[in-house]
Amino acid sequence: MQSFLDDVRRYVGLDAEDGERLQGLVPLLEPHFNAFAEHFYARILEHPSAHTAITGGAEQVARLKHSLVAWMDSGLRGPFDDAFYERRARIGRRHVAIGLPQQYMVTAIGVMRQDYHAVLTDTLVDDVPRLHASMRAVDRLLDLELAIMLQTYRIDSDDQLRRGERLATIGRVAATIGHDLRNPLGVIESSAYILRRMLQDERGQRHLDKINSQVRNCNRIVTALLELARSRPPQFASIDVRVMLDASLAMVTIPEGVVVRIEVDDGMQLEGDSNLLEQAMINLVVNSVIALRGRPGTIVTRATRHDDRFAALIVVDDGPGFDPELLPRVFEPLVTSRASGVGLGLALVKSVADRHLGQAIAENAPGGGAIVRLLLPWRGATATVASA
Repeated sequence: MQSFLDDVRRYVGLDAEDGERLQGLVPLLEPHFNAFAEHFYARILEHPSAHTAITGGAEQVARLKHSLVAWMDSGLRGPFDDAFYERRARIGRRHVAIGLPQQYMVTAIGVMRQDYHAVLTDTLVDDVPRLHASMRAVDRLLDLELAIMLQTYRIDSDDQLRRGERLATIGRVAATIGHDLRNPLGVIESSAYILRRMLQDERGQRHLDKINSQVRNCNRIVTALLELARSRPPQFASIDVRVMLDASLAMVTIPEGVVVRIEVDDGMQLEGDSNLLEQAMINLVVNSVIALRGRPGTIVTRATRHDDRFAALIVVDDGPGFDPELLPRVFEPLVTSRASGVGLGLALVKSVADRHLGQAIAENAPGGGAIVRLLLPWRGATATVASA
C-alpha cells in the first residue's frame, strides 16, 4: 500500500519537516495522552450504535484506551512507512470487525484534533510561529490517519460486495442441486444399512463406517448450502443451553484421543432458534475436530454470560489455530485453508449470529488453538441467569 500512503501524504502535505516537528511535540503531548483517550472513547460511547459495537464492556474499553495511547505515540514519532500504514490499517480493520460505524471514526478524529490543538495552544502561546507550524503538522498527521481508516472501510465495503456475490452464487447452486443430492445420499445410506446386516466380517464393517461417515459429511454440506440460501428468520423459543449443546455433540463423531468438555453457567437459558444454534455449534465442533488432524486434543464448548447485553457460546480447541492471513475472512463463504474444505461451516455460523442480531468472533488463543465466540443478545427474562 506504499503508493496509497505516498499519494495521501502528498495530498495532505505531510513532509519530512513535519515529521521532525511532530517528534518534537512528543514531550508536550505525551502527558495528556491518557486524558485524550478518555475523551475519545467517552464521545464514541455517547452513541448507542457505537456502544453496541463494543461488546466487551469496561475491560474492552480499557484495552482500547491503552491501544489508543500507543497509537498516538507512534503517530507522532513516525516514520510514515509501510509498517506505519499496516499498523493503522490493522486498527481500522478491527473497528470494521466490531461493526463500529465509520462516521464515529470521523467525529472521533475531530475530537482528538481539538484536544491536540487545545494543549498546543496552552503550551506554545508565547511562540506563535511554532504554534501555527505545530498545529499544521498535527492536522496533516490526523488527515493521514483518517484517510487510512476510511480506506479500510472502503476495502471492507468491497469485501461485503464480493461476499454478497458469493452468497448469491451459493443460493443458485443450492437451489439447483441441493434437494437433488438428498435422494442419492438417502439411497447410499439405506444401502449401507442393509449391507451392514449382511456383512459380518470386521473389515466390511469398517468400510461401511467410512461410507456412513462420508454420507454424513455430504449431508452436512448440503444442509449448510440450503441454510445459507434460505437464510430463514429464527423461530425464537426458550432454550435449555445444556440440552442444546448435548444434542449438538451427539451429532458429531469424536475421534479417539479427543476430549470434549461442556461448561455451562448454572441455570443458563437463552431465547433463540434451537435448530439453528445446534447447527452452528455442530459446525464449530466439527471444525475443531478437523483442525486437530487426528492428534489427541481437547475441545471445550462453553456457554456463559459475556456481558449485560450478550450471552456467549464459545468453542475453544488446542489445535494449530487459524491461518493469520485468513483470520479476517474466516466467516466468508468459500474461504478455507483446507485443501479438501468447502468453506461453508463458519459462513453458516456467521449467518446464524446475524439472524439472531448477534455477532460471530474468531481469534487465535494466546497459547495456541482457535477460539470462536457466538454472541447472542439476551431477550426478556433470560437476561437473569444464576451465574450473574
